[in-house]
Amino acid sequence: MSNRRSRTTTRKRRGNKNDLDEEQQQQQQQTLPYKTLAQMRKSVKRSSDSPMKTYPMSGIPVEFPFQPYPAQIQMMSKIVKALKEKKNALLESPTGSGKSLAILCASLAWSEYERKQQLEEAEKVRLEKEAEVAAVAAATPADVIVLDDDCTPASSSTPSYSNTTNPHLKRGFSEDDDFKPVKLPTKLLKIEEERRSKSKSPEVSIDGEDNGDDTKTKEEDVKPFIRVSKIYVGSRTHKQLSQLIGELKSNTRYRPRMSVLGSRDQYCIHGKVKKVQDKGEACTQLLDDGLCSYANRIKNILTEPSIRPGGINEIWDIEDLTQLGKKKGGCPYFSARTLADTAHIIFCPYNYLLDPLVRSSLELDLTDSVIILDEAHNIEDAARSSGSFELTEVQLRIVAIELVQVSRHPKVEINPNLSGAYNSLFAIVENLQRFMDDDFAKPTIKRDNYEEHISIWNNKDILSKLSELDISQGTLKSIVSAYETVADQIANLKKDKEDKQRDNPEDDNYMHDIHETRASQEEKSETEIKRARLCISIKSLRLFEGLVMILKFLISEEATREKDYSMALIKKVDRRNTYSTTASDWEIKLAFWCLNPAIIFRDMAKDARSVVLTSGTLSPLNTFASELETNFPIRLEANHVIDRSQVWIRSIVQGPGAVTFHGTWERASQFQYQDAVGQSLCEISETIPYGILCFVPSYNAMEKLMDRWNTTGVYDRLEQRKYILCEPTGKNSKDLFERLMDKYYYYINEAESRPHVEGQKDGAILFAVYRGKVSEGIDFTDNNCRAVIALGIPFPNIKDVQVELKKDYNTKRYNSGEPVLNGGGWYRTQAYRAINQALGRCIRHRRVSNRFCFLSCYKCIIYLRSIHKNLR
Repeated sequence: MSNRRSRTTTRKRRGNKNDLDEEQQQQQQQTLPYKTLAQMRKSVKRSSDSPMKTYPMSGIPVEFPFQPYPAQIQMMSKIVKALKEKKNALLESPTGSGKSLAILCASLAWSEYERKQQLEEAEKVRLEKEAEVAAVAAATPADVIVLDDDCTPASSSTPSYSNTTNPHLKRGFSEDDDFKPVKLPTKLLKIEEERRSKSKSPEVSIDGEDNGDDTKTKEEDVKPFIRVSKIYVGSRTHKQLSQLIGELKSNTRYRPRMSVLGSRDQYCIHGKVKKVQDKGEACTQLLDDGLCSYANRIKNILTEPSIRPGGINEIWDIEDLTQLGKKKGGCPYFSARTLADTAHIIFCPYNYLLDPLVRSSLELDLTDSVIILDEAHNIEDAARSSGSFELTEVQLRIVAIELVQVSRHPKVEINPNLSGAYNSLFAIVENLQRFMDDDFAKPTIKRDNYEEHISIWNNKDILSKLSELDISQGTLKSIVSAYETVADQIANLKKDKEDKQRDNPEDDNYMHDIHETRASQEEKSETEIKRARLCISIKSLRLFEGLVMILKFLISEEATREKDYSMALIKKVDRRNTYSTTASDWEIKLAFWCLNPAIIFRDMAKDARSVVLTSGTLSPLNTFASELETNFPIRLEANHVIDRSQVWIRSIVQGPGAVTFHGTWERASQFQYQDAVGQSLCEISETIPYGILCFVPSYNAMEKLMDRWNTTGVYDRLEQRKYILCEPTGKNSKDLFERLMDKYYYYINEAESRPHVEGQKDGAILFAVYRGKVSEGIDFTDNNCRAVIALGIPFPNIKDVQVELKKDYNTKRYNSGEPVLNGGGWYRTQAYRAINQALGRCIRHRRVSNRFCFLSCYKCIIYLRSIHKNLR
């Protein structure tokens, strides 16, 4: 009772302090600066102790912290139905409609319900078995010892125990005979054996902990076996994942065991590794040499009470675990992977789930799992990218050198199986090198210009060309076997190193062989190249792994997928040698381009319990599903939570001087067009205060506009009213982007915190690129974005060979009667999805008030039909 009273009192206090009515919130939004407003909003978020409302969905109670929008109720209902019935779902809910919270509450409610149902069923089975054991024991007569008063000691009739096999009888009778084992009936033994085996299983514990711990109580040791499907929640970026985790921590009662999978770039805290570009390679080498102290102390993190059930950080993010790793001296990267083994829900970028190579390296088993991919509008491109593979002539040259070195090693020479595997791989490399040195003979398609020559093979021509390289269905099995033999050898070498924890005097260089970098290989002297090595490097092994994956997709015995691929041989000028066009300065690359995302998507989804795809821009759903060749029986196109009166949308066809905003590539390069766009932006910026986002089709287009406006003075005029910021690109774009966003929010905060004075800046304008970082997963609430300006239509680059091949591929499938978009439809859909995603950046909640301007006249009627239905 005391606990209930204290919790009720706490809730009342929270309610008195934080329950602001809508009018008060609006007043505070108008007067408080950005950072204070963000802090205030954080303070009014519900904690896990706050009372939740329960909504029954398909017989499962779903707890939700607020009064849900209709779109959220629809989302939760569809998700629960999909998970309960083991079906796939395709759910479109507009940006700003509370999609993330609905996903988490629905999936975790189902998981909790499923766990409870299994527990009740296990308890029922346990009681039945106990009753059965009791019944069998009662029906079994106890051993009876008959005392014969007439027996005489040491008589000849006394049985001799000297030859018996029973150890208890060999030593004769004693006071310990009362504890002689009694033979149980077979049925009872079987039941007892099952109970004992399950009580010793490491998966017995409901919470996922190993029951082998001697400190556990007897009651804990007999917990029933519970196995509920893991939930994988994937999104495109870690920023989007952070937002999901923030919702889980701040706004729900659910507290599942969880983990967040990330790369070493996010997690590594080792001083030396952090400075290296290839952190994965550096990390693995330190581990094999036993030089990483953090990896040896991951138990410091795993046993930390704060991230365990009931801890203050039981729901944590990458930053939380990284800080804990620094504090405890343990490795956050391997801790996260270890925590994933017993997690109920795992957050990760969705390429971790899609890409077969990444999935294999992380040892992710998706069997009977629930896969929820948020922001899945990019899933087609991501799947095609994961199903593609490229290798360069330089990579093949390095691999060839390594294979020659391995063939000289005595331990390889005396092992016929191993030497045969390496010889098979060397033959493949030689054939590929000859092919790449060929004069691009007889391709299906040929594209030539001054700096690039491309030869392309499609359909049966791919199989024919591969057959010339001795790669076919007949040889695939031996190729795969050779790769697996070499992979096993390297794995065993690493295991031996770990087991012995010391170098083998005969092979003291083999770990160096495994981790040899490209740079060190390119700098080899002739003497070095002639040396022997025990195995190829990890990088070379990864190259064979990717090649084998593609060959399995292309020419497996089950089905050939040559129509779903294009094979390209590309020769282009190496930009590192700009002023030279000699043969040696051309970069040569062999590429296998996947045209069908279903190859990868189906490989991921085939063993899963359910796959749920969600986004604000999935339409048209029918063609989206057909592209993935997957059945999605549960679907949703939810309406938005905002009213038409809250947004102002206009398509501006002409600018100053009656210049038509026909933003084609040729037109966008003309000064007349650039000047008209600049003047229009100045007029819009002088009318709308605070933040404005302006999306342009490409970084090249952005650069041209800035150069022109700096020349004509438009830039200076625009800067009088707004701070001007541009989305960065290039090698250090991640750090630059974070600093850019800090600046942008600071400028908006500054404008909010003071009264507007004519002639002073009243905000900022941020120029961004469609499909860039700004358009994905960044929230621009309230004054952070009072207007979105969409400049042009972001069609994919029509001159890109892969875009051309994809268009032709879809047209052929469409003409053959398959339910997919034709090439033109696919091409337009890519552009409209990019626009819809960009426009969604500022519709973040029900009380939004924004403006949208489209500076374009490209087939306006067709375009307006193609934008999201909630913005038409």
